[in-house]
Amino acid sequence: MAGEENNIVVLATTQLLVPALISGRTPQPILLFGPFGSAFFANIQLFNWEPTDAPSSPLAAFSLVIAGIWLIVTIIPGFTVAVRRLHDSNLSGWWVLLVLVPSGAFILLLLATRRPRAEGARFDA
Repeated sequence: MAGEENNIVVLATTQLLVPALISGRTPQPILLFGPFGSAFFANIQLFNWEPTDAPSSPLAAFSLVIAGIWLIVTIIPGFTVAVRRLHDSNLSGWWVLLVLVPSGAFILLLLATRRPRAEGARFDA
């Protein structure tokens, strides 16, 4: 785990601090790294504080509002159903936190497709 943290520190230093020292201005605050700590595998934008434009059409704005409401309404039931499914297959519900990492949702999907196990009844009490 410490090696991964060091990779992020090195990437932040090389992509943000060094260009700022050389050019005298702050670069665009985007760190590019992949699942293996390299920019060659994937480009993931960690953060960006550049302002964005509002949607140009009312239909796009309405769609964004509906999508946001749908996300808020379904996020907690989605987590609880995932935890129940993991408990059925005799896994801890903490595995649901895999959705917070880039490829974790796929891994969680694979774990959820496991067959139910009788040992999972220990979570029912």
